[in-house]
Amino acid sequence: MGCCGSNENQELLCYCFNITKESFIDALNEGTSKVIKDFVIHQTKKNLCNCEELNPSKQCCLKEIKKIENIFNF
Repeated sequence: MGCCGSNENQELLCYCFNITKESFIDALNEGTSKVIKDFVIHQTKKNLCNCEELNPSKQCCLKEIKKIENIFNF
């Protein structure tokens, strides 16, 4: 899935949980993106993310996830 391993040279989508854009797009194509999105939503609801510190934009990745879903019509 692109999390927890080395993601050098890959653009991160979720800085809190080390999820790359490439892995999320792959999951969209494989029909498994809901698992990733639900994981991020669950962690966010439990306040287990740290977007303000980890994400250079200081924003939650869920907006970016939605943008990617819209691009791929999911």
